[in-house]
Amino acid sequence: MTKTLLKKVLHNGKEVDILIEGKKFKKIAEEIKEDVDVVIDCKGKAIEPAFYNCHTHIPMTLLKGVSDEKDLQDWLEKDIFPREAKMDENDIYIASKFAILEMIKGGTVFCNDMYFFPEKIMQAINEMKIRGVVSKPELNITYTKEEFEEKKKKVLEFMNSPNLNEDRIIKGISCHSVYTLSEEFLKFYSDLAKKHNSFLHIHACETKKEVDDCIAKHSCTPIKYLEDLDLLTDKTILAHCVHLGPNDMDIIKKHNCKIIHCPTSNSKLRSGMMHFEELLKKGITITLGTDGSASNNSLSMLEEMKVCALNAKIESNDPKAGKVEDVFKAATLNGAKTFGIDAGVIEEGKLADFILLDLNHYLMLPNYNIISNIIYSAQNECITDVFCNGEHIMKNRKVEGEEKIIEDFKRIFDDFKKKCNNNSK
Repeated sequence: MTKTLLKKVLHNGKEVDILIEGKKFKKIAEEIKEDVDVVIDCKGKAIEPAFYNCHTHIPMTLLKGVSDEKDLQDWLEKDIFPREAKMDENDIYIASKFAILEMIKGGTVFCNDMYFFPEKIMQAINEMKIRGVVSKPELNITYTKEEFEEKKKKVLEFMNSPNLNEDRIIKGISCHSVYTLSEEFLKFYSDLAKKHNSFLHIHACETKKEVDDCIAKHSCTPIKYLEDLDLLTDKTILAHCVHLGPNDMDIIKKHNCKIIHCPTSNSKLRSGMMHFEELLKKGITITLGTDGSASNNSLSMLEEMKVCALNAKIESNDPKAGKVEDVFKAATLNGAKTFGIDAGVIEEGKLADFILLDLNHYLMLPNYNIISNIIYSAQNECITDVFCNGEHIMKNRKVEGEEKIIEDFKRIFDDFKKKCNNNSK
């Protein structure tokens, strides 16, 4: 079991020593004298929890910048779905590693992903030494009965297949949305989640059109529809939730569902602004996610926190909304708790998922409030080191094998453009 000692690192306003034994924080004290395998001089650095990206589609980094300035439905149907149909499992694997590299560079050690070829995403997560929830989404709104049965079979095969690393990877269940899945398929997912005691991850109330169409078709909002189909539990993870009414919020609170706020994607696609402060006051757990690179153009949780804080103030017309402590918690501890990971804080006995920040970087000066600096000022370059599960996965801004990851991605991008018949912009 590897022992790592962080010397003179800033934690809660004081310089301390921190001992990591295996994958956990063993001891935090003013001074620690013990034989260890690795000593890291952290003078001039601060330690903070690493970030948890709770809603994303990491292979969509291959579609970053392919289409901008469109609303969600037009963007999906004309630009995204046709290109996604051209992706093969090697594209997914290489693009996933490239996306994870970007996330690590920004201090992220976890992603809750929803995308095709989940086996390849799981492989990429395992090799890059981060954490993740992987799932196999299927769409069936326009498929025949035979095609529907085949899709159910593939989901079951994935759920029953081996997990590459149960210590860092969780197998979950993804339902894309109420507008791409039939009632029968949604019920199938609900039963499957209960059978496996799994997290169930779904886009919900992302756009006004989604809500209006659901009311027209089912005489209720998507949240009420999901409740009626028995999809809402304390393991249901609702992405976006921009267009929620008071009754929707009460239903979410009643079932202890968790919400993933994706403010940058919501802004770029003009989906709207989530009621961040109102949901917090109701006691609903909010986490943060970047969504995919195609609708965000970035996988930076630093950017996500800043947009979250700013949007909260505008949406509620209150400069006190979107407090830095609440936003930072949404990006760290809330994400860890949502997925049952004993991390998200720097405490003895907790899993060692953390970042080290350069306190002498110009974006971190002056240091009145380090959390405020992280949310409103810091960029990726302020993060010098990243640990996940006690393992040092970025050292002095370098990730092992990053040059090859970048070259591989450039190669598949060139091939992918040809497959798409040069339709990308």
